[in-house]
Formats: sequence, structure tokens, C-alpha cells
Amino acid sequence: MGRLISIASGKGGTGKTTTTANLSVALGKMGYRVCAVDADLTMANLSLVMGVDDAETTIHDVLAGRAEISDAVYATTYDNVYLVPAAIDWEHVIRADPRGLPGTIKGLKDKFDFVLIDCPAGLQMDAMNAMLSGEEVLLVTTPEIPCVTDTMKVGVVLKKAGLAILGFVFNRLGISEAEITPEVAEEVMEVPLLAVIPEDPVVREATLEGVPVVEYKPKSEGAKAFMELAERISKISGLKARVMQ
Repeated sequence: MGRLISIASGKGGTGKTTTTANLSVALGKMGYRVCAVDADLTMANLSLVMGVDDAETTIHDVLAGRAEISDAVYATTYDNVYLVPAAIDWEHVIRADPRGLPGTIKGLKDKFDFVLIDCPAGLQMDAMNAMLSGEEVLLVTTPEIPCVTDTMKVGVVLKKAGLAILGFVFNRLGISEAEITPEVAEEVMEVPLLAVIPEDPVVREATLEGVPVVEYKPKSEGAKAFMELAERISKISGLKARVMQ
């Protein structure tokens, strides 16, 4: 039985999409069958990061009742990794009902070892429907205190909704001098710190090339951090996670 993991945050720009793409490819390298789902229905970017730009059927078509979820699953160029893309035009956005996301995405559970859901930021309706499509949550934050506190609040809400909080990714450490430490962030978040991703220009370079950094330059610091994250996720996903009290 596969694991459904929502990748979530309290603010935009934390690196949820980059995390989803790299974690998917890293788990694929480990031999797991993985499906990444772009559940950000208004700001879809996962296809660009994963190098899939020619999909005819998207999650929007499924939510609009025009296709089945199986029609929107595409093989990527990465071993064992599949993608459910989202559309980028407004016509598709207004036809898709985000309330259908949980039931739609759960249909992938029996077909993959991991289903990673790239969610919108915050706690609006579209974000909540995306995040509640998962059974477990991986939170992503950057070292700024407003981002950490907002992401902590998302974790609190999702725990109350019955999801297991696996922990959080501390992304882009070293982006500025005015940032908090991983240790302080873990105290604020009150969930396990699973990975520290350094500010690495190679990660941005890989994103511009449409290739996850774990494939683009696997020996880079950013790539090694994402591989370590995948190893931890593979060990703890499906177990009783430590969650907020």
C-alpha cells in the first residue's frame, strides 16, 4: 500500500515544488515507484521543474470530470518516477473543483509506493483540499521566522485534521545573515527536523534547466541533502510519526 504525502508550507516561495521534484527522483533512484502530483491548481510549476511540458491531460481535466486520474499519469525520464501535471491556463483553472482533490488523488495509492503532493501555500480552500489529499505531511520552510511560524501553524491545523506530521525541511539555509538556526526552528516547529537544504546555486541552475538537482549534479551539496531526505522519508513514512502536542 502506497504512502500519500502532502508537501506543505505556510508561505509561498519556500521550495515545496523543488522539494517535491527532488524527493520524487531521489526515491525513484532508491527503487521506489513514485508519482508526483501537482495539486497547486492556480500556480502550477511542477511540470517545468520535472521537464514535462507536453501533457494533454492534467489534474484540472480530472477535477472537471473530463478524464480519469489514470489518464493524467505520465512517465518521466527518471527511473520509477511518474507525474500528474496541472494546467497553467485560466480556462482550466475555473473549471476544476478543488474539492475533488482528496478523492481523486487517493485513487493513486494502490499503484505507487509513494504519492507526493505538491500543495499550494497557506490555509485557503484550495490549499486545504490539496493537503488533505495526503495521509502524512512534510512541511517545508526557509530560515525566516515569519515563514517558520506560519508553517508551524499549518502543521497544527493538519494534525488536528488527522494527518501525521512527518517533520520539516529547513530549506535554503545560508540565504542571508538575518536567519534563524535549524535548532531554533525545530523548537518553534515542534516536529522533527528531517533535512537541512543549503542555499546552493546549483539547485537554482538545475531548476532553470528543468532537471531536479539530484539528477543534474548528484554530487552537489543540495543534491546530497535531498538524497538524505529521501532516505529518512523511506524509513519513517508509514510509521507513527512524532507530531505536535
